[in-house]
Amino acid sequence: MSEIAILGGGPAGLIAALRARQRGHNVTVFEASSVVGGMASSFEVAGQRVDLGSHRLHPATDPETLSLIRSLLGVDLQERRRNGRIRLRDRWIAFPLQTKDMLRNLPLSFSSKAAFDTLAKPFRSNSNKDFESEIRQRLGPTVVNEFYGPYSRKLYGVEPSQLTTELSDRRVSASSAWTVLRNAVRTSQSDTRIFFYPKRGYGQIAEALADAAVAEGVEIRLHSAVEQLVVGDADVQIVTSSGSTNARTVLSSIPLTSLANALDPPPSPAVRQAIADQRTRGMLLVYLVVPRTQYTPFDAHYFPSTELSTARLSESKNYRSGDDPEEISVLCAEIPCWVGSELWNADIETLSDIVEEDLARAGLPVTDRVHGEVRYLPSVYPVYEHSTLQDRVTIDSWVRKATRVVTLGRQGLGVPDNLHHVLAMGAKAASAIGPSGDIDQSAWQDSLDDFASHVVQDLIRKAGGSLVTPVRFRRWLRLRKLDLNHNLL
Repeated sequence: MSEIAILGGGPAGLIAALRARQRGHNVTVFEASSVVGGMASSFEVAGQRVDLGSHRLHPATDPETLSLIRSLLGVDLQERRRNGRIRLRDRWIAFPLQTKDMLRNLPLSFSSKAAFDTLAKPFRSNSNKDFESEIRQRLGPTVVNEFYGPYSRKLYGVEPSQLTTELSDRRVSASSAWTVLRNAVRTSQSDTRIFFYPKRGYGQIAEALADAAVAEGVEIRLHSAVEQLVVGDADVQIVTSSGSTNARTVLSSIPLTSLANALDPPPSPAVRQAIADQRTRGMLLVYLVVPRTQYTPFDAHYFPSTELSTARLSESKNYRSGDDPEEISVLCAEIPCWVGSELWNADIETLSDIVEEDLARAGLPVTDRVHGEVRYLPSVYPVYEHSTLQDRVTIDSWVRKATRVVTLGRQGLGVPDNLHHVLAMGAKAASAIGPSGDIDQSAWQDSLDDFASHVVQDLIRKAGGSLVTPVRFRRWLRLRKLDLNHNLL
């Protein structure tokens, strides 16, 4: 059996470890922190399990992977109905969108302008060169001005016109305002709005994968940040603070900057500079403990307005039916910002006050918080700027040439993918390892092409219960995939 090393104990690394072990390899996972899960981990605040932001397991998860998670979690993996809201023009709109709610709550001026935008779509230019113009062409100026424009400005910290169409390709599935309305009609049926969520928090998925991997014989080393990767012709020496070991192949899901800094021999100066030039937006997670059983009945609130610092507010209790304390509820406010900014360096009292002021301005109840905590995520949203477009081409070329050290996952590839996407990455990476421990380069190149097509999907539940993507969307996605493969990652 060959030796395989996995860098990073997040979902991508853990499922890769499990699948590689099941294929007969000796596998060791190196995780820098004290727990597994990465950004998909959970922890306690005031005795309640909470996540690092708002997370769900999408029903688009690969059936084999979903079956695995079901088998590991059993009844703890709950099927839940989404129940969120968007604050739009000082009004609350249900999210996912629902026709009755839109008709009842959307201002007439918004609805009439959006309707006009739909009729005018054939007359809008198709020469889309950036995120803003792409969405404007697809959905019209009203949706851009009221939602996508301010929300992207808040999340990514730059003007939407400075972002490339990579973002719209990966994060916006709707091809027209009509598509949005059509899907809203379908979403109004309660069985189309489901997601999966563990009883004890999102981190339970990663914890269960880790337990299963260990039971199969995988070694997981916590507190083991990788300091150096010495790449030879036949193997790789992995050096950590606790010693060194050798592996035939390394699968890395750690941040690309960390990987590049550890490699010996190092990447070329051009590649190192390209990696250094890529900006990622950080996130502050402010947790407020409120003295009530439930703050609101909604799982998440979205705030596109740039007048508010908070982008999203989630309430963990509302994602699950669990054994949470009855006397309190914990809110999680997500505040995008740049690492090192004044906001990033603010103390917990200041951040708590900012969140409470945001909630009050949005018409939400007074929290009467009894406690506050903050968590810092320095790298959440990759910023696909025009100025670094060629750098991403350079990085992609370098990634595709790797033989002994393969990078994958949200952090490893610098992509804004969801959990079901990164789980697919990990599983495919494991399946690309041949009996000798070497990566099947042809299979891995095909997988990288597939990863480039990952996009937020508008899924529809058939009467029989299966989930499918609309035919027109599939056609659009294939076209987009060709465009992506031609130009970028």
